Amino acid sequence: MGCFGCCEDDDFNRPTDGGGAYTVKNSAGNNGGYQMTEATSKGAQTVKVQPIDVPAISVDEIKEVTDNFGTNSLIGEGSYGRVYYGVLTNGRHAAIKKLDSSKQPDEEFLAQVSMVSRLKHENFVELLGYCVDGNQRVLAYEFASNGSLHDILHGLEQTMEQELLTKKMNPWGHKQQPSYF
Repeated sequence: MGCFGCCEDDDFNRPTDGGGAYTVKNSAGNNGGYQMTEATSKGAQTVKVQPIDVPAISVDEIKEVTDNFGTNSLIGEGSYGRVYYGVLTNGRHAAIKKLDSSKQPDEEFLAQVSMVSRLKHENFVELLGYCVDGNQRVLAYEFASNGSLHDILHGLEQTMEQELLTKKMNPWGHKQQPSYF
């Protein structure tokens, strides 16, 4: 059984004897130094790459919808790259994540894109497309108008802190003071 119950019968957990297979080291504790090897070693697993379930998006389209990754389109920055807002040619609003350069081989990146492209759940933003152009890698996700989980959680913390501060200053918890003050 895989790490996720939904992947129990998935081909990612079975060795293959045909083409399209390659060896991936166990990612638990991987520090990002991705390695692809031909010989199977202890802790390695042979993986068959499944078809990618989202369209490839041209780098020209991505540059067009993000104003060439301009600052006006920039909506966030994370540990793996910057996120831009854009409306794709199919009319979908997208959070377009331009990943920082990586030494990860294209085959491994595309295998991960394949897995994410088939992940469909109401609590996850949907992957709308991807782009691999030389060393440039871009992922286009469904735009979440309420912001990222980080924004929501930290925004909630800030609101709670402000509320507590207000209650300290005003023990009645509201702006209106009792009439006898």
